[in-house]
Amino acid sequence: MTREDEFLRRMREIQDGREKAIVPLAAIMAERKHLKDQLAETEVPYGRAYAAAEAAGWSAEELVRLGVEAPARRPKGRPRKHAPTTKTTVPGPSSGGEESNADASVQSG
Repeated sequence: MTREDEFLRRMREIQDGREKAIVPLAAIMAERKHLKDQLAETEVPYGRAYAAAEAAGWSAEELVRLGVEAPARRPKGRPRKHAPTTKTTVPGPSSGGEESNADASVQSG
């Protein structure tokens, strides 16, 4: 057997071992993908059920105490009502460069 043949034989032994090691990984990857797809299919109905529980009077804190996780995404629909904010804002100077007539008369007068 030549040195080249010996080299190729050892390379094939190494490669065979590597291929055998990858087979279980490929199988588990397929299983993980399948399970992730199944989980993704539950996201929308889970979000709807969570919103329905809140609409029935359960607070998010109560649901957490029961072991319920908040959904990854809230279902589409009407936004939840929030208390109106009483924060008032005072408009600042305009950054547009144009002055209104009232501003111009105050500055020139």
